[in-house]
Amino acid sequence: MNRVIADSKAVATGRLAFSLLLLLALGPCANKAAASVIYSDNFTGGTLNSGWHVLSGQGTYSMVGDLRYYNDGPSSGPAGWGTTSLSLAYSFAGSYWEVDVEATYHLDWLSSGTFTGPPVPAYVNSSGTQGPQVMVSFSSVTESDRSALGYGHSADFERVIDAWYGNNELTAGYETTESQNLVNPAGTWINNNIADGTYWYQFIRTGGTLAMNYSYDGVDYATAFSAPLANPSGSFNELVLSGTTFSTAGSYTDYSLVTIKSLDAVPEPSGFVPLALCLAGAGVKRFRRKAVSIVAAPVER
Repeated sequence: MNRVIADSKAVATGRLAFSLLLLLALGPCANKAAASVIYSDNFTGGTLNSGWHVLSGQGTYSMVGDLRYYNDGPSSGPAGWGTTSLSLAYSFAGSYWEVDVEATYHLDWLSSGTFTGPPVPAYVNSSGTQGPQVMVSFSSVTESDRSALGYGHSADFERVIDAWYGNNELTAGYETTESQNLVNPAGTWINNNIADGTYWYQFIRTGGTLAMNYSYDGVDYATAFSAPLANPSGSFNELVLSGTTFSTAGSYTDYSLVTIKSLDAVPEPSGFVPLALCLAGAGVKRFRRKAVSIVAAPVER
């Protein structure tokens, strides 16, 4: 009886050891899905990539070691206001993707003079709205039709100041969903007439759902919100850099990195063969281990 108990324990121990070995064997051969990069640019070249569409309007851009977008008025907006803003648009297709954008701001609080302190209404020399925008449209934006960039129609991160009202904000919005008061606490003051700071933005689409995330350091992200798309079956997407500006004051934004990645679960082409070999190898190891244990087991007499 004692020998039977001992043999049962040996079998159980052998099975546990086999399970651990199987996990180790399959680990490096697991068939992994890999995200593919649709577009990535740090804008260190002298010209803007040809994939961008430059839609004319109030504002200018230049390549200064990154992509610098200058806010210009009077009363300009991406879809029109008194005038229409210059917009830079990059279109791509897909329903599972992530857009990452790094933006550094230099926004003028007053049109002249200097101010340092907490944002309070400043009616004298106010530059009015200075609002750079990072947007994703799910409908085509063209030279003659910017309606998709109207309020609420596109997903939008807007870093906006307005000395007339005492505003210094970061907002995120899409359709009827909006998150406010996202500005970095370190950027709540105006320093020498400038509202500044670097922010990292993420737009993540998973089928019919959009998530918008933001970060103050490019490592730790917070979710502004997640919302269903108005047209979940559509596959058209367009990243747009633009802005809303009351008057020209010298405000600009430096975009130092834009990356668009597909999140479709596409297996690595070489994954299937190694996995099959690992399974075969694991099977051989198990067979041999059982054969050895049977041969080595003492025979009851």
